[in-house]
Amino acid sequence: MSELSILEWHAQFVRQARWTQGIRNQLYRRARLLRAIRVLDVGCGTGVITHELAQRTRGTVTGLDHNRAMLEFAREHDVEAHYEWGNALQLPYPDQHFEIVTCHLLLLWVQDPECAVNEMARVTCRGGSVLICAEPDYGGRIDWPDLPIREWQIEGLRRQGADPLIGRQLRALTESAGLSAEIGIHPSLWDVEGLQENAESEWKIIAHDMGPDLDKTDWENARKQTQSAIERGTRTTYIPTFYALGRKA
Repeated sequence: MSELSILEWHAQFVRQARWTQGIRNQLYRRARLLRAIRVLDVGCGTGVITHELAQRTRGTVTGLDHNRAMLEFAREHDVEAHYEWGNALQLPYPDQHFEIVTCHLLLLWVQDPECAVNEMARVTCRGGSVLICAEPDYGGRIDWPDLPIREWQIEGLRRQGADPLIGRQLRALTESAGLSAEIGIHPSLWDVEGLQENAESEWKIIAHDMGPDLDKTDWENARKQTQSAIERGTRTTYIPTFYALGRKA
C-alpha cells in the first residue's frame, strides 16, 4: 500500500479531531484557555488542533512538530498560530514558559512518552495545565462482526515503533511528571452514520499501518464484511481513547 500524502494525513487529523471534540471543549474551559497568554501544542502535525486553540484564546499559540512537510502545510493554511520545528523529547523552551501545553494523539508515536510528558510539565507554569487530549488503547478495541482488526492495528502500529496501548498508561505518565491529573475516557462508540462516514478512511489507515505485512485477501474480505454489517445496521466499533487534565502545582 502507498504512503499517505500530506493532504490525506490532514484529512485524517480533521476526522480524529471531530471524534474528540466534545471532551476537548470541556478541557479548554477547565484550563481557562481563553485567558492564557502563551499556549503550546506539541506534535501539531498539519495544525488542526493548533488552529482551533488559536481561535479560542486571546494569547499566542505555538505549534511544534518534527515533520517539516506538515509544518509547511500548517504555516500555509493557518496565519493565526506560530509553527516551529522541534522534538517533543527536548522542547526548545525555558522552564515555566506556557500557561497551557497540549497534545493530541502524540504519545503513542514518541519513543519515550514519559520523557515527553516530563518535558510538557517542565515548560508549563506553576498553576498551569497539561492537556493530553486523546491517546487510544487498541488493546481494548471491540468490533462486531468479530474480525482481526484489533490485532492488525496493534501489529501495524508496533511495526512503526508506536505503542498501541498508551491510553492505559496516562495515569502513570502524569504521576511520574509530578502532575495532579484527572484521567478520563472519551465516549467513542460510533453511531451508524459515523461508521459509514469513516469506513473508507479507517481501512486506508489500517492498510498503511500494516504495510507489506498485510494479507490483501484477508483485508478485502474483512472490509466487505464490515461494510455489509454497516448497511444492515449491525456494525459496532469501540476504541477506548483516554484523556488527562494535568495541573502543575
